[in-house]
Amino acid sequence: MVRPSYQKVFGSFEWRNVLRALGWESRTDINIAETIVDRNARTHGVALYWHGAGGEQEVITFRELAPLTGRFASQLASIGVGKGDRVVGVLPRVPETLIAMLGCFKAGAVYVPVFTAFGPDAIRFRVSDSGAKAIVTHHSVRDRLPDLREDGVSVITVAGVRGRGIRRGDISFWQGLDDAEGTFVPVPCRRDEAAVILYTSGSTGQPKGVRLANNFVAAMWPYMEFGLALRSDDMFWPTGDPGWGYGLVCYMVAMAMGVPVMCVEAPPTPETVLTLLEEQRITTFATVPTVLRGVMALGEEAVSDRDLALRCVGSCGEPLNAEVVDFFRRVWRVTSLDHYGSSEFGMPVGNYQALELAVKPGSMGRPMPGYVMAIVDDDGNELPPETIGHIGQRRTAEGYYSLGYWNDAARPDGEFRGDWLVAGDLGRKDQDGYFIFEGRSDDVINSAGYRIGPFEVESAILRHPAVVEAAVVGKPDERRGEIVTAHVVLRPDHRETPSLRQEIVDIVKATLGKHQFPREITFVEDLPKTESGKIQRFRLRQVS
Repeated sequence: MVRPSYQKVFGSFEWRNVLRALGWESRTDINIAETIVDRNARTHGVALYWHGAGGEQEVITFRELAPLTGRFASQLASIGVGKGDRVVGVLPRVPETLIAMLGCFKAGAVYVPVFTAFGPDAIRFRVSDSGAKAIVTHHSVRDRLPDLREDGVSVITVAGVRGRGIRRGDISFWQGLDDAEGTFVPVPCRRDEAAVILYTSGSTGQPKGVRLANNFVAAMWPYMEFGLALRSDDMFWPTGDPGWGYGLVCYMVAMAMGVPVMCVEAPPTPETVLTLLEEQRITTFATVPTVLRGVMALGEEAVSDRDLALRCVGSCGEPLNAEVVDFFRRVWRVTSLDHYGSSEFGMPVGNYQALELAVKPGSMGRPMPGYVMAIVDDDGNELPPETIGHIGQRRTAEGYYSLGYWNDAARPDGEFRGDWLVAGDLGRKDQDGYFIFEGRSDDVINSAGYRIGPFEVESAILRHPAVVEAAVVGKPDERRGEIVTAHVVLRPDHRETPSLRQEIVDIVKATLGKHQFPREITFVEDLPKTESGKIQRFRLRQVS
């Protein structure tokens, strides 16, 4: 197949063609659930292939999914959830997650995804900060939720066998669907109104909520069309959890294109990845470098001895090192494509499956068609090639992704350097226009595809009565990208012991989640600080 050149497509791209493909070109009001599900129910077949953790499988068509999402929207309306109200989803990779998410969109509500590994404190903050009216959860993670009875938050629970997991006062997900009205008229929304609040961790303060516009479906289209080259006959497996931004948008935009998505409930292990890629005839695989490095660690013989239908591997979340790219080129004859995105930007930079553009291993590629990206200084001035600065995005009239931050009066429209929106990432651009990621301008830790804010982990560690101060930083790790490391100051009457280390780990696991605990703990007499008392994490990274 002859691929068009990057320069030709980039120069001729028009957002109106995306809007036309979505059926939005002549509309001021839209509903993205109607766009994603109802529209495709008339013309497409399978929406979801689901593989349960216990070996069960389910196939759901667009035609089956459409009325279920309408019934869930009716269920929300029956408990007083309307346009603009927030609904938190604490849900694993199960079919009900899609029903709930799309039902929220159909009701005009704002969906707030929360990762199921979070503990009660992390969940409570997101529920409280978003002002959610309802939570949708699953019996397998119901115990993680804090007690919210006094807050007046309705809890809708997907029950297990014989109603297991439904607590007194909870609303049954499926019973509610059975009782709901059979038809629901999708609520009209503007493209520049919020559909999602996505909480992203920062290095100071609590996590901040990024408001994703309904327009995110259009904004992500170039990534899907050109970066991954998705087609309606693809078998697409995005391994990202829909509790995080990358998983959510991959599911939604692929389905909007009429592409079926494969969803696997259990977290991907290297062995299951190889098995499912082969057995399910996956053609497009979107994942994170940690998964690819895990598969690579199995060895060339184990990885190459597979009958695969794979034609595209996309990677996002952290830089993809050259060794990984070279390995899969050699054993699979497929070039792993690094893509760059953020909660504020969407996916504006990448390498391409659909276009003719050389891949430079170690580079995250060039701007997506329709996007204007640059490396800028603190004042918003564009920097010359090979100069490190802020990765900046100039907003367009049609391709915008986010609407700024929730509950942030100081910067409601986002963080800007001059006319450029920035997301806290540093990079440089080479002489050929390729972007290279250089790190964070703050201290967020990228571990195994998860963005972890030091403040939350430090706060959890400080719960231990023996701890007086704590500082958390990321340490480079070949498998995970980074691991969480903690520098801890103990009270004078306590001493370092193996049991104390384990108690600190257990506190973090219990309050925040198993993906955020410190894998290394160093006990120190004091922490490096500025004259104003701020911890200098960069100095800790130098010794980690």
